[in-house]
Amino acid sequence: MYSVVPSLVAIIIAIWTKQVIPSLLIGLWIGSFLLTESLFMSVSKTVDYIVGVLTDTGNINVLLFLYIFSGLVALIQISGGIQAFGNWMKKYITNSKRVFGVLWGLLPITFIDCGFRVVATGSIVKSLSQKYHVSSERLAYMLNNSASPVIILIPLATTFIGYVLGVVEKGMQASGIEGSALALFIQSIPFQFFSYTAIGIAILSIMPRFNFSGMKELIKVNHSPDKPAHHDEMSEKYHEKGESAKDQTGNAVKGGMEHNHDMDEKPILKPRLMNLILPLAVLIPLSFFLMWSSEEPSHSMLIALLITTVMTSLLYRVQGIKIETLVDRFIKGGNQLIVTIAILAVAWPISDVSQDLGLGQLIENTLAGNLSPLLVPGLLFIVTGAVSYFIGSSWGSWALMVPIAFTLAVSTGSVIPIALAAVLSGGTFGDVTSPVSGMTAMSAGIAEAEHMKYVKAMSPYNLLAGMVAALLFFVVPFII
Repeated sequence: MYSVVPSLVAIIIAIWTKQVIPSLLIGLWIGSFLLTESLFMSVSKTVDYIVGVLTDTGNINVLLFLYIFSGLVALIQISGGIQAFGNWMKKYITNSKRVFGVLWGLLPITFIDCGFRVVATGSIVKSLSQKYHVSSERLAYMLNNSASPVIILIPLATTFIGYVLGVVEKGMQASGIEGSALALFIQSIPFQFFSYTAIGIAILSIMPRFNFSGMKELIKVNHSPDKPAHHDEMSEKYHEKGESAKDQTGNAVKGGMEHNHDMDEKPILKPRLMNLILPLAVLIPLSFFLMWSSEEPSHSMLIALLITTVMTSLLYRVQGIKIETLVDRFIKGGNQLIVTIAILAVAWPISDVSQDLGLGQLIENTLAGNLSPLLVPGLLFIVTGAVSYFIGSSWGSWALMVPIAFTLAVSTGSVIPIALAAVLSGGTFGDVTSPVSGMTAMSAGIAEAEHMKYVKAMSPYNLLAGMVAALLFFVVPFII
């Protein structure tokens, strides 16, 4: 019975405090105390668990990947490549529908990270959206729902896949599942129903008649022939008040974009399209080749990323960026994911201590014969969605729920890829819907939308997508 205490305590405290890392640490320490029954030894055991995951080669590959990837994104941001692409596209935009077409069309060159996706795409289309009277809330909704729901479906060359593989590998070890974490993730992609419903509804809403009344009113007001290009005064009030939110890792942010200021810096170089295209042209094919020719995907992704980062740095150095500047921006970029790395460092041990306390045996004894395996995916989606909504952290909810989901799926005989998809979908729901999620704050900030006004306008769309996804998670297991 004690085996559920560490995760349960971590989830409750995270929902209460909105701080993932302290919550995970407390949960881990309580688990260690239940094992050792000694205050002093529990602290020592807590440290042992953390050191254990940090000395594992596979775990280190994942952590290094996340840090280096974030550093590479920072380098791309200052190269002027995004601005060059935006300048090239502006001459083809003649109406609001084409603005949204460009927004979605930018995915092939902005998919590597959610923050990069929102900031880079928003920087390109914001002035165009103002020119063609697109409401700031509508722009923020499109930015938000074209980020996490899409990127979680991409099985290579993103910060998401690096993180998810680490979480999945740990969950597989905890529940005794053999095989490749990458293969399991790929098997889950067809079942990530929230992503598909959220993307589909967002694309459908490009046509004004397929919108809820709140957004329809904004569309009507902003398309008034007497209305100038919008400037949302409420956005300024929001920034002045410094209303708090959380990013996807559970880290506090204020004023929408303040937590990720480096990503919004002006480019150092003269805008050139190759400064964006070349890094992606190296990273994507190389990642694909190395991952599919190796039994260690996380290590292969790290090698591809290192090669890409070196080549990108040389490209920018030849164009005139000083080495010290490259190093400084790379480190600043990498440091933006320190919170994420810390979450993994304390979330992985919770899985270990829960198993040492007998979580697998508890689930098998209590649920294996009492819970239908057909109901497991739907329940996992609802629980994970609730956790991610209240803590504002998709990555935190995944770290907490994946080991539990795998153990539950194994003990009840549920289909493991669907169980994984349910957890990933639940986390994505919270990431793009929660008022305290950093992705909602970031999208509102870059679009110059007042935060809570945006949340109110977009919530019906994501709640509808969530309800359809929940229905699919309950129905599909009966069909396949």
